[in-house]
This record gives sequence, structure tokens and C-alpha cells, in this order.
Amino acid sequence: MKRFGGFLKRNAFYLLIILCIASIATVIALAVTRNASEQTAETSINANTQEQQNDKPKDTETGGKEEPDPKPVELVDQGVTFIMPCNGTISRAYSDTMLVWSSTLKEYSTHLGTDFTSEDGNVFASADGLVKEVGTNALDGNYIVITHRDGYITKYMSLEEQPSLSVGAVVKQGEIIGKMATTQGTESKDGAHLHFEITKDGNPINPLEVFVLEEK
Repeated sequence: MKRFGGFLKRNAFYLLIILCIASIATVIALAVTRNASEQTAETSINANTQEQQNDKPKDTETGGKEEPDPKPVELVDQGVTFIMPCNGTISRAYSDTMLVWSSTLKEYSTHLGTDFTSEDGNVFASADGLVKEVGTNALDGNYIVITHRDGYITKYMSLEEQPSLSVGAVVKQGEIIGKMATTQGTESKDGAHLHFEITKDGNPINPLEVFVLEEK
């Protein structure tokens, strides 16, 4: 024991240095371990955050609003709009299947147009178009034919006098193009009226199926 005590006294300085070094090494080791743990935790948190952001719906990232479509919007052509060709009433409807009585011809036949009467007798262009034909004959009376977009053609018959419009003239919807009369030979006994027909791609159609009913 005396020898050991003497040894401690003789080497106390060195033992103190060793203890100090050991303490410093322990502190350094703990600090390195702590930093490594913190970096690992931070990396894990960042990874989870990135994953959550990737999983978010797109509308959440933009505040609930959809991203604008960069493509140009294409306007859809709504086609031709037709209006009533007069401020009046229908005196005889279109009929392509059932036969109707003709007081002029004294027989039943189909009626591939619509007849109108009105107090003022004015006849309007039913839609914008170009004058295709102007003429007169015993069957149709004085008439005018107007072409429109999308394969439509309108024909106005039993006019008071031959229209002054020339072939190729531009007409606007609602423009007055004539007056009603009794010039149509096949319907001369029906009184002053307009016989109005519409065809699409050469096929007759019921005008009431395409009219936007409004008065001028």
C-alpha cells in the first residue's frame, strides 16, 4: 500500500493529464454522436416532407385553383339562325307525308313549304345570305332564292312583284325583300300570302324546325 501511495504521489501529474485527455475524448465522442443523430433525424424529416408534397393534389398546391389551359380555345360554329320571314301567322303548315287539300288545284298533295299571311304583307330575309336566283313563272309566281351557310337555301314565292335584288347581292337577316301577293299559280286562290321553303343540301326541311320565332 505504501508503494502504491508513493507511486500515486510520484505520477499524480501524469495521471491527471490522462484523466483530462479521457474526459475530453468522451465529450468529443458524445458531441459527434449527437450531431450524427441530429443529421439523421433532419434527413428523415426532409424526406418525409418532400414525399408529402409530392403526394399533394395539384389543386392544393395552387390554392384550390386549376392551372390555366395553355391551348387556345376553339370557337364552335353554331350554324345559321333563321327567323320568321314575316310578322304574321301560318296559314298552311309544312307537310311531306300527309296530303293536304289545295283549293286552287282541287286535289290533295304534299306541301313542302310553309304559307304565311300578315297585315302589312312585308316579307323579310330569314337569314343572312346571297341572292342565287330571281324570277317569275306560272307555278311559283314572283320569287327569290337565297343561299346561306351550311348548305341551306331559302325560297320566297308568291311575291307581289319581281324583286329588284340582283343575283349575287348580299342580303341581311330581317331585310325587306318583297310583299305578299297571289301570284303563285298553284296557290292563287289562297289569298295574298308568302309560300316559304327551306332546303339543306338539296333536301326540303320543315321551316318550323329551324326558326327562332321572333318578329321584326
